[in-house]
Amino acid sequence: MIRNIIFDVGKVLVSYEPDAYMESLGISKENQKKINDAMFENPLWDASDQGLGTPDEFLQKFIAGAPELADEITKIHKTVGNTVELFPYAMEWILDLKARGYHVYILSNYSENMLDQTKDKLKFLPLMDGVVFSYKIKKMKPDPEIYEYLCDEYWLEPEESVFIDDRPVNIKGAETCGIHGIVFRSYEQAKKELDEFLKEF
Repeated sequence: MIRNIIFDVGKVLVSYEPDAYMESLGISKENQKKINDAMFENPLWDASDQGLGTPDEFLQKFIAGAPELADEITKIHKTVGNTVELFPYAMEWILDLKARGYHVYILSNYSENMLDQTKDKLKFLPLMDGVVFSYKIKKMKPDPEIYEYLCDEYWLEPEESVFIDDRPVNIKGAETCGIHGIVFRSYEQAKKELDEFLKEF
């Protein structure tokens, strides 16, 4: 029997659009690529999600990747919450699952800086039965240890839990630990798959 629904955050419950935000700031395509290389697509971004330094330390490292764009990188870093918006369906989806008696959790690769700037947008957080953000425990999906931490922290049985994430590699990580998984491609697809899965279990 499934009792627990575990959600990723980015691209599942909220949008994540750094390119659109940079474009809104009037940053050229050429400079967007440089900033992506220095920041959003830099391995340091994952290190930030893993909590391996302070936000200010990471800002300086991002700037070092494109020092000629220091002002732009600083502005983006200090307003990075603007890359995220709550999806219109998120609250209704979670409230429906709660009303049906399921426990609902968050398991997300998320940095301290991003959480500081987006927590007011994550309106579903008070509804959660448990929340694990990677930076707080210095572990990241798809490392099995982060799934094990979630289960240990909230007394979850893996076989009674299903995880929804947009990245197949993260679903494989969950399945390695015995947690069922659904790869999120769209709200309609994921909701349908989840509802069908819950009928079977």
